[in-house]
Amino acid sequence: MNACRASWVLVLALGLSACSDYDKARNAYEGGDYPLAIQRFDALARVGNSQAQYDLAQMYFQGIGTPKDSDLGWYWLLSAAGTGNVAAMVQLGALFESGVGASRDYATAAQWYMRAAQRGDPIGRFNLALMYLKGIGVPKDDVAALAWFRLSLKSGSAAARDRADDLERQLSKEEVKRANELVDTLDQPVAK
Repeated sequence: MNACRASWVLVLALGLSACSDYDKARNAYEGGDYPLAIQRFDALARVGNSQAQYDLAQMYFQGIGTPKDSDLGWYWLLSAAGTGNVAAMVQLGALFESGVGASRDYATAAQWYMRAAQRGDPIGRFNLALMYLKGIGVPKDDVAALAWFRLSLKSGSAAARDRADDLERQLSKEEVKRANELVDTLDQPVAK
């Protein structure tokens, strides 16, 4: 029993250490000490801290405390998305959708939005719904669009309400019923 308790104390201490290291990096950033922030974010990013990876990507993309370096920005943004950071997934979707910093690729944009959407991100859900509504990167599917708008609303996007209401008025009762069923199917947590 004592060995078990000691193990939990060690795990908790390591977790708190990682949180306080990130907080130190974030405080350096917010305090304007960008070289220190980059140094701390970089150390955390290299051991897999997805938020530090995301923050470091933004610093490289924007040239905050360092010369702009889109290659390093992309590297850390992809790393963050790969370790489950939904903000990175949404940003990748937007970059591929717009063609800013990458070749325009709607299918890849939809894949990144889908990853974020499946993790409950309201923006990922909203953007994915728009892609289904327009048939961009995915087949045009008003039922799927309505389902994703509703899930976006459920996740906190007020903008999804008007879109869902407008679309629902255009669909048949059968299509609305299928959208409701799809919401139930899609609204399952995905492992991060």
